[in-house]
Amino acid sequence: MFTKLIHFVKMSWMLTWRMLVIGTILFAGRHNDILPWVAIGASAISVFVFNKTLRTWPIFRLFGGRKVVIPADSWGDDNATSPRPQRSTPNRTRGPRPSRPTPNNGVIVNVGQLEYVQGATNPGRMTGFEPKNLETQPVPHYPLMQGRPGAGLHGATGMSKTNIKLGVKGEENFARALASVNQLARFSTIWSVPVPDQDRFVPGPYGTDIDCILSTGSAIFLVDLKNYKSGDVRYHSTANKLLCDDGATGKQVGEVKTMSRNMEMATNAVRRHFPDANIVPVVVFMPTDKGEGVLDNVVWPGGIPAMNLTEFISVLQNQQDFNWSAPHGGAVARLGNLLPAGAYKV
Repeated sequence: MFTKLIHFVKMSWMLTWRMLVIGTILFAGRHNDILPWVAIGASAISVFVFNKTLRTWPIFRLFGGRKVVIPADSWGDDNATSPRPQRSTPNRTRGPRPSRPTPNNGVIVNVGQLEYVQGATNPGRMTGFEPKNLETQPVPHYPLMQGRPGAGLHGATGMSKTNIKLGVKGEENFARALASVNQLARFSTIWSVPVPDQDRFVPGPYGTDIDCILSTGSAIFLVDLKNYKSGDVRYHSTANKLLCDDGATGKQVGEVKTMSRNMEMATNAVRRHFPDANIVPVVVFMPTDKGEGVLDNVVWPGGIPAMNLTEFISVLQNQQDFNWSAPHGGAVARLGNLLPAGAYKV
């Protein structure tokens, strides 16, 4: 009933001012008087002011047929751009909440139908690697470490200061976490490595890097670190979109993220230059102070698996120590040469 009344008021207003303008023009044509022209100008100004008010003040958007938008929380995205808030539709009576698509089934999610919360309602599983447990520790350095965690982000362009700060913290805490469980000194690591050109073995023109190249005795891991929101949440991916469900409410936590193809490009470039090496790309989710969430078969473009930090540490614990006589020892030495001048190299 209220919606019909609003619509009636709106249509009446539109019809009234049009009739006034037409009548005034007809009157002015028959009487040589300045007042009708003043009336026409006043009508034009009133229409402009009214429409401007509709665009400017959200409380009047009901009369303009515009939806009131509610910005959702933003945590940064994979495309290294400043965060943009996700928008949702106004409060209204909703039908049954549609079931979420299963991971990687190609279904495109209509993000306009999702309900949002800014963060996880409850904490998730605590790992001991939460930032509050690691940030007091110094950033480690071992003989087999080249470069410095987070160094590539300090000069990054197109990223907000918040995203740069989070990215640096994520790389530093990744090094701290591995060192705390004796899984850093065992391996060769190269930090903030520029993605090589596809044809020549020089830093490519892409403006992106690999957060960490970690080499064991049998594989070279290309690690992309994610410092996303966590807690009692479930991440799942579909049609290159990354969604995060709050465990308590089932609502979307933060914005729906688009999974970039940067790691796929980096993997293809490294494999092109070292076709005989065992190159293993992986996306690692770092825990926040709310613990870690659940990753439900999350896969990045190019078939790159995503896993929590604790899961990746379990993988490393089953790896052999790195040694330069390994089949890919020469590849590791060359990858270190991609670091910019002035960076620490073995």
